[in-house]
Amino acid sequence: MVDVSDVSAMALVRVVGVNYEKLGVTFAEGGGAILTEDLVGTRSHIAALETDGTTLWIANADYGLQRTALSNLVAAEGPALEEDGTLLIEAEQYTQQYAGEHPWGGLVSLARVGGRLFAAQAYMGMGIFDPDTLAQVGRYNMYVDTEVTEDWFIGMDVTSEVQSEEGDLFVDDFTGMPDYRQTNFEIEQVWHAEVDAPTPWADFDRYGKFYYNSHDVAVAEQGERTIAYIAYGLGGLVAVDVTGYDEATPETFLVGDYLGYAPGVPAHGPDQPRIDRTRSLYPYYGAGMLKEAGATSVFVDGTRVLYTDHFAGLVVLGHADAPDAFWAQSGAPFDNDQAPEGGTAELGDHFPDYEWVTSYDMSPADPDDHESLPAWMYAAPALLTTGEVGGHGRAVVPLVGANLDAVGGPADLLLLSGAGGMTELDLNLLAPVMGERFASLRSFYTTDEVGAAADGSPTAPINIGHTQGATSTPGYLYIADGPHGVTVWDILGDDGLPIDDPHVVGNTLQDEYPQTVGDVTVYPATHAWGVVLDAEADAVYTLCQSVGLRRLPIGSVEAGEGAVGMPLLVAPQPTDIFEHNGQWGTVEGLQQQDHAYDVYRRGDLAYVADGSNGLTIYDITRDPTDTSSGFVVGNVGSESGRPPLGRATGIDVWTDEESGTDYAFMSAGQFGIGVVDVTDPSAPALVKVFQPIKYEDDKVGHADGRNVDVHVVGEHVFFSYTSFGLLSYTIADLIEPLPEGVDPTEIWKRGTDGTSLLFDHRPEAVARFRLVDVEGYEELDAEALYMEYSNVAGRLLFYVAYGEAGVAIIDWTDAAAPTLVARAPTIHEATAVTLQNGRLYVADHDGGIAIFR
Repeated sequence: MVDVSDVSAMALVRVVGVNYEKLGVTFAEGGGAILTEDLVGTRSHIAALETDGTTLWIANADYGLQRTALSNLVAAEGPALEEDGTLLIEAEQYTQQYAGEHPWGGLVSLARVGGRLFAAQAYMGMGIFDPDTLAQVGRYNMYVDTEVTEDWFIGMDVTSEVQSEEGDLFVDDFTGMPDYRQTNFEIEQVWHAEVDAPTPWADFDRYGKFYYNSHDVAVAEQGERTIAYIAYGLGGLVAVDVTGYDEATPETFLVGDYLGYAPGVPAHGPDQPRIDRTRSLYPYYGAGMLKEAGATSVFVDGTRVLYTDHFAGLVVLGHADAPDAFWAQSGAPFDNDQAPEGGTAELGDHFPDYEWVTSYDMSPADPDDHESLPAWMYAAPALLTTGEVGGHGRAVVPLVGANLDAVGGPADLLLLSGAGGMTELDLNLLAPVMGERFASLRSFYTTDEVGAAADGSPTAPINIGHTQGATSTPGYLYIADGPHGVTVWDILGDDGLPIDDPHVVGNTLQDEYPQTVGDVTVYPATHAWGVVLDAEADAVYTLCQSVGLRRLPIGSVEAGEGAVGMPLLVAPQPTDIFEHNGQWGTVEGLQQQDHAYDVYRRGDLAYVADGSNGLTIYDITRDPTDTSSGFVVGNVGSESGRPPLGRATGIDVWTDEESGTDYAFMSAGQFGIGVVDVTDPSAPALVKVFQPIKYEDDKVGHADGRNVDVHVVGEHVFFSYTSFGLLSYTIADLIEPLPEGVDPTEIWKRGTDGTSLLFDHRPEAVARFRLVDVEGYEELDAEALYMEYSNVAGRLLFYVAYGEAGVAIIDWTDAAAPTLVARAPTIHEATAVTLQNGRLYVADHDGGIAIFR
């Protein structure tokens, strides 16, 4: 709670936790076993609040809907508390459903309309609740709406896809979604025993759910109808008739009636078909990008509805009073189902992602721009599409006195762009030309730093908040910040001592697209995912998600030529941009989209963890603008159908001094651990790929979660897993040859009963560490991501970015007994770390940069 009486001197009043408890929740864990556990926590994720001045309603994303008296929070004498020290809750309604290990249906928004509460329930659509009893009295879930055909699963009826037992379908009786029995069947029978059957749970939970991801709800009376408008992520903006919502009860439960939609802007264009790419049920292709894309917030102004789209900024649609009659582009139906290279168009292969759209033209408005917005966004029913204003569209807030039909007055809207800050917009929706219907008045940035513009002048505002990667030298911190590229921060004072208040002294172009100044083209570090230091070459490599590897020269920065207020522009040249499928053409055999996540540099070669392309090796001395130059030396893992290295996100390379053999140890996502012989870089060869052994309920299975990062230290290799924790193996065990005739991608196999083992050649881990196994941290949502280590005076310490659980230091001096040294929370989601000068610098995504001593 914050006192905002004086906005120039806001003061924190108090912070109060909220608990939750749900007993007897049944789900199928990652190995398929059905478990029943109690959900208990005191660190809830509070997504939204609503109040009428007397009652406080709480959208608890970890539980559901809760209610308490507002006075229990704001009383001058202090809050009313439970015995565990959390806020006193007077009533609550559990809204989640578990099928696998990750729940669906937590509330992410909340709005009081008439006599009801409307909530966005993420992957379960929209819920309507009675504010007094908290009982759910209505819903709309597009996933189970069989009347809708323009959606990701193209009118699928989930009841025809799931298994059953004696006529009892494997769906939840209340939600209609696949349940834990279906999850168990898909993992144990389809995945492990190779039974040929539909996999609706995996298809939804691993990818499809992002096309049914509701973020926000707005409700308006439109004539004789009440219409709810749902910002449905990549599903777009969906209109639903909820007339009679105020009289609905649990007994007269209201299911909204679909009226129409406008599609979300796809997260990426055509790449290749997404089905049958892997036998794993856990591919997670592009999940990080997908979860933020599409329609994210919405409000209604009369017969016009305004919403934000991640890539399109602010969008305004007309005829909000009659979406069933008007929400389709003139000329519909359109055929947006394209054919992959060398194939034929097939509806249902999810190529491209928007194949199911027929009411709108999804072809690019500008055919020469491969990231152009769809053509439909510049024609009716669209009244306005701004495109990105300051950054990705996140939310739109109407301001007091807003007049959307005239220019010149005060600002009408505040457009929030996430890590791009905020922009005041003035709208005139009556202007005859779309380009004249809005103006940007003022922008507010996430930092006060000054960066270098394309012409080198110190005039570029600096935003951060997609902070995903970090590396450092003794004097400088290099941060990868998604669409904002790479920024360089000084971390030493004039006296040569470390400082805790770094400032920008260099940056890449603050744009995702090249800019031309005079006759010079300045290239950005487009969508920087990570950044890796190459001290020998006076460079850092930035891992540019979807557009490959980019080398940034840092010699001038390291020489101290940049200064606070006079930063240097750091720009790659065309010969620093390594893409096998990019602006200068496609390398034969590597037609898939680049997915650089990590790089190891040795001599003239850069070994890249290339996502679903596996391992790609570049010769960094050759010209990457000439696809015939041989700059791509070798690849393994880009095979279509089943990428053997999964989605590779981490790599380290080690040489066996006795044999002279070079090995790449790889984090292969859901496929686990990859070992590749790279002695001949032109012909890298798989040694083994496997999921670590997991013992549970007297059964031998495999690790759940995905392998993210890897480091070789001495005689051991250390891996970080999202949910399985940290693992160490001896190098000798990892490189031990397999028996003759064993497929390196199938080194263990279950029997047809799903439990017995036919053979198992996987090595045993030396040790495993899970933060949630440490007393006091059982409730944390701890996903081990990228990590660094120090090895000083015989003490081996790992510094681990633990996602929403913050950062942790693990003492691994004893190879068989890792122990927790310390753990600290961060503001948002720790994704990467770098250690320098006695400081730990953390890339904290939306939280920017966190610094620990």
